[in-house]
Amino acid sequence: MPIRHRPPDLLRRSLIAAPALIVLAPKAFAAAIVTPAQTRGPYYPVAKPADSDLDLTRVAGRSQRADGEVIEVTGRVLSARSGPVAGVGVEIWQADNQGRYHHPRESAGTADPNFQGFGAVRTGAAGDFLFRTIRPRFYGSGAFVRTPHVHFRVFAPGRPELVTQMYFPGEAMNARDALFRSLPGEAARDALTAIQEPADLPRYRFDIVLA
Repeated sequence: MPIRHRPPDLLRRSLIAAPALIVLAPKAFAAAIVTPAQTRGPYYPVAKPADSDLDLTRVAGRSQRADGEVIEVTGRVLSARSGPVAGVGVEIWQADNQGRYHHPRESAGTADPNFQGFGAVRTGAAGDFLFRTIRPRFYGSGAFVRTPHVHFRVFAPGRPELVTQMYFPGEAMNARDALFRSLPGEAARDALTAIQEPADLPRYRFDIVLA
């Protein structure tokens, strides 16, 4: 039976348990490049939605799932000096499958009401996190095109905030995106490009390395 037909409580337990089952092989911490910062952009929520959990494909009180291809975004938050960092806040926000944000400045039309658009979790004991979302669409045109991407904010007491963006591997539009092209070299671009892993749903691993 497809996972989307599971009872909501069972689905939530499955999603919460999933990171503990993920086996990651991160780079050696000493050799890892610190994740480059990128702009927060104009679409960070003015007010965070009441439903801000790890599953962006469902909105509390609505019966339909978000339109688009459902994916999982997973990874770990690591310190370049000491390895996994537990209890760190991780937020994501992104466009829907039509390239629209839930934001007052969105001018392209109304975003999918069944798409949460924003999610927040805390990392587990191994620094792990997981979101279920949809693959965003590009938006803009010409010199202002934005390739599909997911915004990240990572924060914890006593640590500098990191705001960055995750890009998708093999996406032809990456080469046209000014922010992606402005990254200082191939290593920095690789650091912000997720790795697709085999799973029941398309899964993208995005490890975040803090200074």
